[in-house]
Amino acid sequence: MKWLQRLLLLVGGTAGLILVVSIMYFLLFVLGNVDFSQSYRNINNYEGITFTNTYKHKAYKRTFWGLKEIAYPGVSLDKHEIDRSSSAYELVKRKAGEHARITCCTVSPDGNYVLYAEAVSISNGASTDDDHIYYRVLNIQDGSVTTIYDGVYKCFWVTWQ
Repeated sequence: MKWLQRLLLLVGGTAGLILVVSIMYFLLFVLGNVDFSQSYRNINNYEGITFTNTYKHKAYKRTFWGLKEIAYPGVSLDKHEIDRSSSAYELVKRKAGEHARITCCTVSPDGNYVLYAEAVSISNGASTDDDHIYYRVLNIQDGSVTTIYDGVYKCFWVTWQ
């Protein structure tokens, strides 16, 4: 009978641990702005990139831990329009693919990079419009693409100064 108690304790403990880790993951990575990737450091002037959530009136900068909240610039960006005729947008569409859904696109101040957001649907045909958003930088000179931030349900308008 002792072996059964130990087995139940092991199974219950494992299930509890999985539940705790799942909750922590959800809070940190889905609801929070945590992203430990460091690839953004290879981009010149990445400090000038601002992620803005106009619905919550919050703005963020990229740091080691992910996105760190900064003072909201106070500008209204309620209507986000992409200039689909711009050369930067055309370059991004060619690189990302014709079926890619680009939600914003901006050129770096030095003109060497294009910062864009690509939305990938994770709803798999469900009635929701859940997206995983990848914020990427295209190096115009060598054609390389660097993901500087990504997250589920993380829809920001990005600017680069």
